[in-house]
Amino acid sequence: MRLSLLLLVFAVLGAVPAAAQPSDAVFTPYDALEWVEIVPGVTFAATHGDMMAEAHGKLIRFDAGVSTPVHTHTNAYHGVVIQGRVTNPYSDDEALREMGAGDYWYVPGGAPHRTACVSEEPCLFYTYGDAAWDVAVLED
Repeated sequence: MRLSLLLLVFAVLGAVPAAAQPSDAVFTPYDALEWVEIVPGVTFAATHGDMMAEAHGKLIRFDAGVSTPVHTHTNAYHGVVIQGRVTNPYSDDEALREMGAGDYWYVPGGAPHRTACVSEEPCLFYTYGDAAWDVAVLED
Protein backbone atom coordinates (compact mmCIF):
# COMPACT_ATOMS: atom_id res chain seq x y z
CA MET A 1 0.00 0.00 0.00
CA ARG A 2 2.76 2.47 0.93
CA LEU A 3 4.56 1.73 -2.35
CA SER A 4 1.32 2.37 -4.28
CA LEU A 5 0.88 5.69 -2.45
CA LEU A 6 4.44 6.75 -3.28
CA LEU A 7 4.03 5.79 -6.93
CA LEU A 8 0.79 7.79 -7.13
CA VAL A 9 2.39 10.87 -5.53
CA PHE A 10 5.34 10.58 -7.93
CA ALA A 11 2.94 10.29 -10.87
CA VAL A 12 1.13 13.47 -9.80
CA LEU A 13 4.43 15.26 -9.20
CA GLY A 14 5.66 14.10 -12.59
CA ALA A 15 2.84 16.14 -14.13
CA VAL A 16 4.23 19.36 -12.62
CA PRO A 17 5.35 21.75 -15.41
CA ALA A 18 9.08 22.47 -15.45
CA ALA A 19 8.48 26.17 -14.65
CA ALA A 20 6.84 25.21 -11.35
CA GLN A 21 9.62 22.87 -10.26
CA PRO A 22 12.57 24.06 -8.18
CA SER A 23 15.87 24.27 -10.06
CA ASP A 24 17.77 22.42 -7.30
CA ALA A 25 17.00 19.34 -5.23
CA VAL A 26 14.75 20.17 -2.26
CA PHE A 27 14.02 18.39 1.00
CA THR A 28 11.66 19.91 3.53
CA PRO A 29 10.96 17.93 6.71
CA TYR A 30 7.29 17.79 7.66
CA ASP A 31 8.09 19.55 10.95
CA ALA A 32 9.65 22.47 9.04
CA LEU A 33 6.60 23.20 6.88
CA GLU A 34 4.91 26.56 7.42
CA TRP A 35 1.23 25.86 8.14
CA VAL A 36 -1.39 28.57 7.60
CA GLU A 37 -4.95 28.27 8.90
CA ILE A 38 -7.33 29.00 6.01
CA VAL A 39 -10.54 28.54 8.03
CA PRO A 40 -10.98 26.97 11.48
CA GLY A 41 -9.89 23.34 11.30
CA VAL A 42 -8.24 23.61 7.85
CA THR A 43 -4.53 24.40 7.40
CA PHE A 44 -2.34 24.54 4.28
CA ALA A 45 1.44 24.15 3.89
CA ALA A 46 3.03 24.93 0.52
CA THR A 47 5.45 22.34 -0.83
CA HIS A 48 6.41 24.37 -3.91
CA GLY A 49 5.19 27.38 -5.87
CA ASP A 50 3.07 30.34 -4.77
CA MET A 51 -0.48 29.02 -4.50
CA MET A 52 -1.94 32.50 -4.95
CA ALA A 53 -0.07 33.17 -8.21
CA GLU A 54 1.12 30.04 -10.03
CA ALA A 55 1.34 26.28 -10.30
CA HIS A 56 1.85 24.87 -6.81
CA GLY A 57 1.67 21.90 -4.50
CA LYS A 58 0.45 21.89 -0.93
CA LEU A 59 -0.32 19.64 1.98
CA ILE A 60 -3.73 20.20 3.56
CA ARG A 61 -4.82 19.14 7.05
CA PHE A 62 -8.46 18.92 8.10
CA ASP A 63 -9.41 18.35 11.72
CA ALA A 64 -11.60 15.28 12.22
CA GLY A 65 -15.22 16.04 11.31
CA VAL A 66 -14.48 19.32 9.50
CA SER A 67 -16.41 20.01 6.29
CA THR A 68 -16.24 22.94 3.88
CA PRO A 69 -19.29 24.63 2.41
CA VAL A 70 -20.00 23.97 -1.26
CA HIS A 71 -17.44 25.96 -3.23
CA THR A 72 -15.57 26.23 -6.53
CA HIS A 73 -12.04 27.01 -7.67
CA THR A 74 -11.30 28.78 -10.96
CA ASN A 75 -8.62 26.20 -11.80
CA ALA A 76 -8.56 22.41 -11.62
CA TYR A 77 -6.58 20.44 -9.04
CA HIS A 78 -5.44 16.88 -8.30
CA GLY A 79 -5.50 15.36 -4.81
CA VAL A 80 -4.05 12.32 -3.03
CA VAL A 81 -5.15 11.26 0.47
CA ILE A 82 -2.30 10.51 2.88
CA GLN A 83 -4.19 10.00 6.16
CA GLY A 84 -7.80 9.78 7.29
CA ARG A 85 -11.03 9.40 5.30
CA VAL A 86 -12.01 12.21 2.92
CA THR A 87 -15.10 12.91 0.82
CA ASN A 88 -15.17 15.42 -2.00
CA PRO A 89 -18.50 15.09 -3.84
CA TYR A 90 -19.75 17.46 -6.50
CA SER A 91 -22.87 19.34 -5.37
CA ASP A 92 -25.10 17.19 -7.60
CA ASP A 93 -23.30 13.91 -6.82
CA GLU A 94 -25.47 11.63 -4.69
CA ALA A 95 -22.82 8.91 -4.32
CA LEU A 96 -20.71 9.90 -1.32
CA ARG A 97 -17.38 8.19 -1.99
CA GLU A 98 -15.01 7.93 0.95
CA MET A 99 -11.33 8.06 0.05
CA GLY A 100 -8.50 6.75 2.19
CA ALA A 101 -4.70 6.71 2.09
CA GLY A 102 -3.46 6.41 -1.48
CA ASP A 103 -6.75 7.34 -3.16
CA TYR A 104 -6.61 10.00 -5.88
CA TRP A 105 -9.21 12.51 -7.09
CA TYR A 106 -9.44 15.32 -9.63
CA VAL A 107 -11.71 18.38 -9.61
CA PRO A 108 -12.11 20.39 -12.81
CA GLY A 109 -12.07 24.18 -12.57
CA GLY A 110 -15.51 25.62 -11.77
CA ALA A 111 -16.95 22.34 -10.40
CA PRO A 112 -18.98 22.89 -7.19
CA HIS A 113 -17.83 20.50 -4.47
CA ARG A 114 -17.67 20.06 -0.68
CA THR A 115 -14.57 18.58 1.00
CA ALA A 116 -14.88 16.82 4.35
CA CYS A 117 -12.78 14.79 6.78
CA VAL A 118 -15.18 12.03 7.80
CA SER A 119 -12.79 9.95 9.92
CA GLU A 120 -12.25 10.09 13.67
CA GLU A 121 -8.62 11.02 13.01
CA PRO A 122 -7.48 14.22 11.28
CA CYS A 123 -7.11 14.07 7.50
CA LEU A 124 -3.99 14.91 5.52
CA PHE A 125 -3.83 15.13 1.75
CA TYR A 126 -1.64 16.54 -0.98
CA THR A 127 -2.99 18.66 -3.83
CA TYR A 128 -1.41 19.96 -7.00
CA GLY A 129 -2.80 22.77 -9.13
CA ASP A 130 -1.22 23.95 -12.37
CA ALA A 131 -2.40 27.54 -11.79
CA ALA A 132 -3.23 29.90 -8.91
CA TRP A 133 -5.62 28.78 -6.16
CA ASP A 134 -8.77 30.66 -5.27
CA VAL A 135 -12.08 29.78 -3.71
CA ALA A 136 -15.66 30.99 -4.17
CA VAL A 137 -18.15 29.80 -1.54
CA LEU A 138 -21.54 28.93 -3.05
CA GLU A 139 -23.42 27.93 0.11
CA ASP A 140 -22.75 27.43 3.83
